[in-house]
Amino acid sequence: MTADATDNPALADAGDWQPLPPAARTVWSIATALSALLPSTAVAVVVFVAADDLSLPLRVAAALGIWLLPVALLVWLARARWRRTHWRLDANGLRVRRGLVWRSEVLVPRSRVQHLDLERGPIERRFGLATLVVHTAGTRMHALRQSGFHDADAVALRDALLPEADRHDDSL
Repeated sequence: MTADATDNPALADAGDWQPLPPAARTVWSIATALSALLPSTAVAVVVFVAADDLSLPLRVAAALGIWLLPVALLVWLARARWRRTHWRLDANGLRVRRGLVWRSEVLVPRSRVQHLDLERGPIERRFGLATLVVHTAGTRMHALRQSGFHDADAVALRDALLPEADRHDDSL
């Protein structure tokens, strides 16, 4: 545990795997539903227009099913993704574990951190969340982008992951 972790209550038990907050589940569900609505609406309209040989109630039912089923399925998947995402800050760096069937664990060593970004979209801001983007050096994957952190946790992680040489008052 680093000195930053002991000074910050958000990182006090950083040795254990931390789940993302329940607000992240809500934000991921909203974002997924919004991104799925436009394509499913287009397909539902095409089905409604093309199925002119069916009665109006059947056409409406088919269009509603095609409109809502993908949205519901993708929201369910977003909630499952939230449930299976955990993070941990240890002496080596930031670890993020994701997945149930296709599991992945990403370690971002402190020594590889180039710079860090915090992103806060309008929905994230409403729920007090942030996305942490950790840019790394010399790796196949140049950045780790993880959404769903409490804003205070994201700031604490950013500060804890700063390389020691870059910890100057004017660098923030």
